[in-house]
Amino acid sequence: MAVGLLAIALSVVFVLKAQAYPETFAIEKISPNDELPVPETAKVESSQKFLDTEIKWVLPIKGQEAPKPLPLFVSIPIVEIGGELIDMNDPKAKSVRPPASNKWLIDNGLDFLDAGVMSQDPDGDEFNNEEEWTAQTNPRDPASHPTYTDKLVLLSRQQQSYILKFQAMPDEQRFQILRLPSSAWPKQENFMLRAGETASDNQFRVESIERKTGKSSLGITVDMSELTVTYLPTGETAKLVRGLETVIPTYYAEFEFQLGGGSKFFVKKGDAFVLPVDPDTKYKLVDIQEQEAEISYEAEPGKEVTLKITPKN
Repeated sequence: MAVGLLAIALSVVFVLKAQAYPETFAIEKISPNDELPVPETAKVESSQKFLDTEIKWVLPIKGQEAPKPLPLFVSIPIVEIGGELIDMNDPKAKSVRPPASNKWLIDNGLDFLDAGVMSQDPDGDEFNNEEEWTAQTNPRDPASHPTYTDKLVLLSRQQQSYILKFQAMPDEQRFQILRLPSSAWPKQENFMLRAGETASDNQFRVESIERKTGKSSLGITVDMSELTVTYLPTGETAKLVRGLETVIPTYYAEFEFQLGGGSKFFVKKGDAFVLPVDPDTKYKLVDIQEQEAEISYEAEPGKEVTLKITPKN
């Protein structure tokens, strides 16, 4: 009977607990509150002021400080070259990879610890870092690079000769002119022209005659009249003295463009040309000497730019 009564009592306890089970997990209802707390602007402003404050190096000597900022949370790059320690953040420190400044190397993310960094081309535009430094362009952006003419090199000056001889005057209006053989014009040709007429090979035009006389080597008076002609390929004038050969040179520049694998080409003095990578810009060969070529182009409407191209441009 005692065991029965105990079992009945326990059953009653379990039933009561089971009935109270939902009340244990009842959710308390909370009314919404959309109000934001007042921001602690004073603390924010104080923190910002602290971060903006320039903190300088404190030297070991009491009461002195170095005239440069101390970067927070960033280690200071120090490079040793030849036993000398160089602080890369010091604007007065010598360059570790001349001619570029240390700041330029760091700002452009270049590996200044690599001895060959200045000959590298990180953006693949075929201009190395030294060329980008000289032009003050971005070595990390292929759209930012020095002018294409920096890759134009003069290889040589070539000459083509056009040889004329004022032979005779059949009458007061006509002039006999011989074109003598040369490398470019192997056959001799005879022209009978008047003032204002152009030779059949389209190389020169007769302009005018100036009557002159002179003494030969034997002291005999001879006709040394001068016939002025315009050499059409260059627009230059030449004077043909009767009976004498006159060599009219045409000069060509042999260039090499050192981009895209390199290409060589010839340009005649006075002619226009374009570069393979920049077909929209027209250049003109203004003059050509043995060690220097002068070219020009229109950088913008009405603004002509003249450049010197040398063998070691």
